[in-house]
Amino acid sequence: MFKRPRLSAQTFPVNAGIAGFLLFYAASCSGPQEPAEQGEVAPQEQDAPPESTDTANVNMLPAVWSTRELDSPVASIGVAGGAGSTFAVAYDDGSVQIFDFDGERITEPTGEGTRALAEGRYAMLAGTPVTIFPGIDAEGSLKVWIYGGGVAAPIQYDLQGDQAGPAAGLCAAPPADDTDSIHRIAYWTETEPDTLYNGAIREAGGELVFEVEDEQSADGPISACIISADAATAFTDPVDGAASLRRLGRETLILSEGNGRLKLAVNESEPAAFEIREGITVEVPNMFTSLAATGDARGGGYPGGVIIVGGTVSGDDHRVVMIDPSRITMSPIEVPAATE
Repeated sequence: MFKRPRLSAQTFPVNAGIAGFLLFYAASCSGPQEPAEQGEVAPQEQDAPPESTDTANVNMLPAVWSTRELDSPVASIGVAGGAGSTFAVAYDDGSVQIFDFDGERITEPTGEGTRALAEGRYAMLAGTPVTIFPGIDAEGSLKVWIYGGGVAAPIQYDLQGDQAGPAAGLCAAPPADDTDSIHRIAYWTETEPDTLYNGAIREAGGELVFEVEDEQSADGPISACIISADAATAFTDPVDGAASLRRLGRETLILSEGNGRLKLAVNESEPAAFEIREGITVEVPNMFTSLAATGDARGGGYPGGVIIVGGTVSGDDHRVVMIDPSRITMSPIEVPAATE
């Protein structure tokens, strides 16, 4: 069983303008609450002492919660922090479903043909509060999935703008300056897997438009990327997943290399490998099919942010697992000694 929304809005013409969507959306629900003022710390983010860092556990992070068994393998995860705190799961069958940070389903699965999702965010579109998750459909087109508390399932919206080719992968992040754009996306294509295109989503002419602003070349086929302060960084093999956890001015890079472990690095430090410690009732996939993270998880009890991974724990038991990174994100910051 899962939590059902108050009102149902099952279908929407995906090629309609954003104004048309918002009229449809406003008739369906009131949307999430207004976001906290910029810089305000959510109640769940109040600093707490990190776990003991004895030698045996120093390179280990605890898996603290998971979803129930899911109906299909997890292909991709997009997470939104702040006022829109939820995560979206794209299944192997192409459908998308929204969860809260307690691991509970809060929508029905929707549609087919979704290949990948990236970091989302709470946004005000034409004065209407929504949570948006950028992603890629089965044809490689960039899309946005829009969710609010009253619709039965997230709704796919067509981004306007030209693409360099069918997208093979993407990453996303909120812009460093909210007045300039709504969201950031970087992607690489099937035909040019070693070129990363970085740009912004803006609202223009009643549509959501994606505009490429710069591109960069990688040393080989790109396998993952992140966006930090509007600059995109590409990763190649052996990295198969990357996420950036931003919390109170600190940024933690999280990498997966296909071995069921994670590498974490704070700011400019070198990534260090961390094993994941299973909980009494929480199993961890041997390999991760997806990776996401947020430093502002307003729900579920994650004061240091949360890392979210997907995969198969055994047989046909597919799960999304929440990992507590507080050992790293809430550790004291080393300050260089003063020099005369």
